[in-house]
Amino acid sequence: MGFSGHRRSRAVRVAALACILVVTLLAAGCAKAEPVVVAYVGPSKITQQQLDDAIEGVSTILQEGQSVSRSAIVNTMIHGEIAEQLAADNNIVISDGERDALIKNSNLAGLLNVPKGRPIAYDVADQQIVSDKMGSAAYLAAVANQPVTLNPRFGVLDPNQKTIIADKSASLAEPMSTPTP
Repeated sequence: MGFSGHRRSRAVRVAALACILVVTLLAAGCAKAEPVVVAYVGPSKITQQQLDDAIEGVSTILQEGQSVSRSAIVNTMIHGEIAEQLAADNNIVISDGERDALIKNSNLAGLLNVPKGRPIAYDVADQQIVSDKMGSAAYLAAVANQPVTLNPRFGVLDPNQKTIIADKSASLAEPMSTPTP
């Protein structure tokens, strides 16, 4: 093995170490994300259990043949938490009576009688109440500035609107093409 053989061998070792370093850094970056967390909204967490409960609750008021959009529920939960945090930051007090009055004449009224569904109805109400009290332009600007981190298994989050972007995945894997017969 000559001088160029040693260089090649050294280059292979350096490339292997660089690869290991990249994998380690990627793993460390994912370490903050807990598998049971759907999203981090500022200092708060939305858990998988909360999402499962919300889906179960909303499912109880659906008609036969209808299904729950998991992304829609996650979006509602994220925006409900943002509204709650903005209410606290702006000294806006929201009562259950205000929430109930807003929801009772909507298609979400049935959720008020479902313990696992009521939080979703209240998340929707909170968004409306806080937006009305802050003014819609101020509310939307504040939403855009809220720190939200979505667990990648739920998709990709629009950084300004804080909603899941349809047909986007945070997965590094590409779906396999299906062979044509």
